[in-house]
Amino acid sequence: MSRLSEFAARRIAAAEHLDALADAIDRAPAPIDTAPVRAAAERARAGRFHVVLVGAFSTGKSTLLNALVGDAVLPAKVNPCTAILTELVHGEEPGVVVHHRDGRREQLDVAGFLAAYQLSADDVAAAGEEVADRFGGIERAVVSVPLELLSQGVVLVDTPGLDDDPQRTARTLATLPEADAVIVVLNALRFLSELERRTVREQLLPLGLTNLFFPVTMVDLLPHVTADADAALTAIHERASDVLAPLVEGADGLEDRFFPLDARSALRTRRAGEALEPSGFADFEEALSTFLVEERGAAQLARLRAVAEYARGELARQAELDRVSAAASVEQLLARQEELAPRFAELERLAGRVDRIVAHFVERQQKRVWQDLREHLVHCQEALPDAVAELDLPGLAGVELLTPAGRARAEAVLHTALEGWFAAQMDAWRESLRPKLEASLAELRVELAAEARTFDAVSESILEGFAGARVELPRARSTPEDMDPLERWFSVAVGAALLSPGTIAAAWTDGYEGALKGAAGRLGARVALLAAGALLGPVGWAGLVLYAAVDLLLLLRTGGGQLRRLRRVFAEQVGGGLVAHADAQREVVEAQVAEALQPLRKAIVAAARADAEELSRLLEHTIAARREAAEDAEERAEDWTAVESTADKVLAALTGVCT
Repeated sequence: MSRLSEFAARRIAAAEHLDALADAIDRAPAPIDTAPVRAAAERARAGRFHVVLVGAFSTGKSTLLNALVGDAVLPAKVNPCTAILTELVHGEEPGVVVHHRDGRREQLDVAGFLAAYQLSADDVAAAGEEVADRFGGIERAVVSVPLELLSQGVVLVDTPGLDDDPQRTARTLATLPEADAVIVVLNALRFLSELERRTVREQLLPLGLTNLFFPVTMVDLLPHVTADADAALTAIHERASDVLAPLVEGADGLEDRFFPLDARSALRTRRAGEALEPSGFADFEEALSTFLVEERGAAQLARLRAVAEYARGELARQAELDRVSAAASVEQLLARQEELAPRFAELERLAGRVDRIVAHFVERQQKRVWQDLREHLVHCQEALPDAVAELDLPGLAGVELLTPAGRARAEAVLHTALEGWFAAQMDAWRESLRPKLEASLAELRVELAAEARTFDAVSESILEGFAGARVELPRARSTPEDMDPLERWFSVAVGAALLSPGTIAAAWTDGYEGALKGAAGRLGARVALLAAGALLGPVGWAGLVLYAAVDLLLLLRTGGGQLRRLRRVFAEQVGGGLVAHADAQREVVEAQVAEALQPLRKAIVAAARADAEELSRLLEHTIAARREAAEDAEERAEDWTAVESTADKVLAALTGVCT
C-alpha cells in the first residue's frame, strides 16, 4: 500500500468516527449543533489536495504535468497555453466536464476539449481582450483520468500561463490562496525571468505560502546552449538561493523544494516503466508525496481531531449547565436571562475596548514600520554609489553611448542591474520585519491580557447568575490545546486573516505559538509589500535614481576607469533623493501599513464577539431544552452521562487514528 493510500484509509476512518460522534451528540437531551462535525467528516471523505501548477509560457509545464500523471491519456503537448483553469481528477474513464459560469455543464471527450478550449499558437499571439471574451464565461474544466496518483483525492490544477495577458494571469493568481501546494515551474534556459521574479515578489511573498515547490525543467538542454553546462547549473542554484530562498521555511530550506530535472526523460522512463532517478524527477515526486502525507496530511488529521474535541467540549458545557439548572423552571430561566442583559452589554463594551487597543497597536505599527523603512532607505542611499560602481555593466564605455541606440542599450542594462540590487535590499528589509512584528504581537497580547481576564470573569458571572449557582464548565476547545480567551481570539485572527488553508493546518501542528510565529512572518511580508508599493509606485526602485545614473553614463568615454568618476558624481547628484522621496510619501506608506493590519484587527474583535455570542446561544439552548423536557432531572442526567460516555469512546478511537 502506498503512503497516500495508507493515509487515505486513516482519513476515511477519521470521517467515520466523526459521524459516529455527531450521531452520539444528536442523542443528547438538549439540541447541540453537529453540522460542523458532519461537514468536517464530508471534507475528510472528499480528501481533496489541491496542487496548483503555475509557470510562464513555454516553461515545460505541460511535460512536467504529464510526467506527474503518467501520460495515460493526455498527449505530450496537451496545452501549448491553457486558456482556462483545468482540474485533473481521478476517474475510471477519461472525460471532461466544462463548468460554465451560468451553471451549465458541458461534457466532452479529451480530444473535443483540447480542440475547443486550448489556445493555439495563433490564439497566444491574439489580443488579450479577444481571448478573454472567448473564455470569460468558463469557470473551470474538470478532466477525469484513471491515474493512481489522483485516486486518493489529489487534484492537479493546471493554470493559464504567467504571460503578458492580464486576464489569463489574474485567473492564475486567483487560485494561489486556496492551494494546498503550489508547483512553480521554471525553465533552465531562461531561469527566473523578470516576470517570474515579479510574481515571486508581488504574489507569492504576500501570501506567505510555505508549501511551494520549484522544479526547473529543460536542464537536459543546457549542454546544447552553453559551453559549460555545470557552470550554468551552478549559476541557477546561486540565483535560486538569492531569489527563492526567502519563500521557503524550515531547517532544510530551499534544498528540499528546488529540483533541477529532466521532465522529458521522466516522461519517457515512466511510459517504459523504468526507474526515475536519472532524470532527477524522483526527488521532486518524493518531496511532493512527503508534503501530501506527512506535512499536509498529518495537519489535516490534527484538524479533524480538533473539530471533534471542540464538539466534545460543547457537549460537556451543555450537559453541565443543564444539570446545574435542572431545578429551575422555564419561566425562572427566562427571567434570569433578561436580568443578565446588562452583563452581556458589558461583554460588548469589552469587545469595544479590545477594538480600541488593537487600533492603537495598528497606529504604533504605522509609525514603527515607517521609521524602520526610512532607516533602511538611509542605508540604501549610502550604499548606492558603491553598488553602482560594482554593477556589472559590460560594454557601456565608449563613444557608442553618445548615439540614441547606445544610450537606449545603456539605460536597459543599468535599469535591470539597479532593479535587481534594489529588490535584494527590499527582500532584506522584509525579512528583518518578521522578528520585529513577532515582538509587537507579543506586546499586544500583554495589553489585551487584562481585558481577556475581565471577559472570562463576566462570562462566568453570567453562567452563575443563569444557573443560580457557581458553574465550573468545561471549556469548548477551538484548537488542539486548551487556551484562555486571549489566545483563542488570537488563534482565530491569525488563522482567518493571514494564513492560507495549507499553512493554517501546518501551523496548528506546532500549536498556538507556531501559528503566531508563522502569522508574524506572513503579516510582515504583506506589510512590506504594501509599504514598498506605496513608496515606489509603478516606476520601481530603479526609477527613483535612473534619471541621474543614465545622465552620468555620458561620462564614460575611455573605458572602465571612468566608473570611479561615475561613482563620485552619482553620489553628489543623487544626494538625499531616496529619503526625500520617501518622506514625501510618508502618509501613503502609513496608510498602506494600516491596510495590511486591518484584517488582524477585525478578526481579533470578531473573535471576542463570537465568544459572547456562543455564550448567549448556550443559554438559549438550555432554555429550549428545559421547555421540551419530558423527563425529570434524574433521567436527563443519566441521558447526558450515557451520551458523554459514548462520545469519549469515539473520541479515543479518533485520536488513535489521527496520531
